[in-house]
Amino acid sequence: MSLRFKPTRYELLKLNKLLNIAVRSSKILQQRYQMLSQELFKTRDELKKLGLDANKELLKIYRLFDEAEEELGEDKIKRAAATTIRLNEVSVAWENVKGILIPKLSYPEYFPNVEDRGYYVLETDEKLDRASEEMHKFLSTLVKYVNLLNRQKILSKELRKIERRYKALEYVLIPNLVSQKKKILSKLEEIEREEIARKKKVKEFLESRS
Repeated sequence: MSLRFKPTRYELLKLNKLLNIAVRSSKILQQRYQMLSQELFKTRDELKKLGLDANKELLKIYRLFDEAEEELGEDKIKRAAATTIRLNEVSVAWENVKGILIPKLSYPEYFPNVEDRGYYVLETDEKLDRASEEMHKFLSTLVKYVNLLNRQKILSKELRKIERRYKALEYVLIPNLVSQKKKILSKLEEIEREEIARKKKVKEFLESRS
């Protein structure tokens, strides 16, 4: 679509229509920017809180493994780790956040019984079992943290896109259309004055001949 309009009433109608669309689009983008900004701030707050909780969980798990290693020895801990069964499956779904589809990971929060964990229970003790359980729980926290990080990244990217479009409308397209509208209106007024003057001269000429 050409953004140069001729000084005619038909072109002025086309320009006004485009200008109205641009103004409405700008308002919609502004509202969407505010809405997504609120969602981003909320996500950042959740991410900060979950990050603190995750650090506390990790410290607890490290202490449990250290205690288990002190009693069992490093070799038994390594053998238990090598024979541990595989982790639960991570699945991916899509979450609709304010009209934006964001991939969301899911990790089952249940953990296997001691007998089903793979390592030889007679060689280990309760502290290793507790450390194993806490690690399974921590994986759920880790998946939630990754989901929040991903949401923050996608929302930030979407906000940058909206900001670029909003600025293009507010600082380029709309001022250009407003400027052209003023010039066309000025030109049409000039043409109208010339037409009135021409009709006046014709009338005077006809009256002088009668």
